[in-house]
Amino acid sequence: MKIKSKKMWETGALCAVVLTSGALAAWAASGVRLTMNGKTASSDVRTIGGKTYVPIADVAKSLGMVVVKRGSAWEIKKAGGTYQVQDLSGKIGDVLFDGRWRFQVLKVEALDSYTMKTGAELYDYTGLTTFDRPNLLVRPKSGNKLIVMRCRVTNAVKEKRTLWTAVSDTRIHTALTDANGMSYSPVGYDFEGGPIQSGWLLPGAILNFPVLFSVPQNTPIKDLVFSLKNNQNSDPITDVRVSLAQ
Repeated sequence: MKIKSKKMWETGALCAVVLTSGALAAWAASGVRLTMNGKTASSDVRTIGGKTYVPIADVAKSLGMVVVKRGSAWEIKKAGGTYQVQDLSGKIGDVLFDGRWRFQVLKVEALDSYTMKTGAELYDYTGLTTFDRPNLLVRPKSGNKLIVMRCRVTNAVKEKRTLWTAVSDTRIHTALTDANGMSYSPVGYDFEGGPIQSGWLLPGAILNFPVLFSVPQNTPIKDLVFSLKNNQNSDPITDVRVSLAQ
């Protein structure tokens, strides 16, 4: 169930009384509460413009479900389960969760150069950097600056898996965007196996790694879009978006 919402109260998003999947909803004669199947679903009942509302979260909870926000819509989904979708957009420091991976941007730096710590190869399809291979030193070309995103992913499923980041895979949309509508592909991932895939990550394992971009000087960077995927072709891809505004 998806519900468009333009207002939020301190108690959360609101919805009108809901009847779903055989659950019976009724107003109690006293105490102004919503009951479902004879049990109180919500005591936070409000009347606005002649219509009666209760928090969506209360209704969802009484049905054994949860509420998640996706863009401008609220969605009621089955609670629990490995593949429950939660937050797919946020800001620096937020933990974004797609049901399989947890992703976080820890820090953003603008540098004159960067030394690859793991010996990972640099596959720069943009042509916007130079790579001193013996010294593993990455520099932006003249007129550009190097943006280093320090990221973290956590394997949130019960099987070991790898993070797939192959820059040649057109299904991967990882990019840095700017306020002018331009986007820039990564020039490198500093983890062993980069820029194709990480090593095996056990359940709950954390991988901290930088992603490198080279962009023109004075570029007003806006968002990081990052594609989360295992190396299995059958594994779905989720794009998360992190606002870089300070």
